[in-house]
Amino acid sequence: MAMNEGVAGWLEGRGGLPDPETERRFYAGVPARRLFAFILDLVIVWGLALLVGLLTLGLGLLLLGFVVAATDLIYRVSTLANRSATWGMRLTAIELRRRDGDRFDLPHAIGHTLLFYVFVAIAPLLLVSAILMAGSAMGRGLHDLPFGSTMINSPA
Repeated sequence: MAMNEGVAGWLEGRGGLPDPETERRFYAGVPARRLFAFILDLVIVWGLALLVGLLTLGLGLLLLGFVVAATDLIYRVSTLANRSATWGMRLTAIELRRRDGDRFDLPHAIGHTLLFYVFVAIAPLLLVSAILMAGSAMGRGLHDLPFGSTMINSPA
């Protein structure tokens, strides 16, 4: 049985997240893939923002900071609410799960994204968040803690 099949089978009908001590396969390699997904998402968002800038006949390029911020907000909230993973996360085969083990819905996607922005905007908090993701058993960042959410290997 492939790892992703095991993830999907375990999550069906269970409440809560897998235990990182007894179910390590759910968290194997996630911190590195989470970083890679973040980089992929940056590239995707900047590409979309530049496209918006060009489609507005250059007007969007004058307001590029606003266009990037708006594009990123729409991108993150819509992809997290839709399949609990951004395109970067999907490409690296990881996804976010709520405390109860379910995928994100719209309120969780909005809250998680806004907290993500707060912690990215404040450098010391970003550093603490990165250390937590790399060193904790469930790989949670600061923005995951209030929701009890975590990143796991995606079900097939």
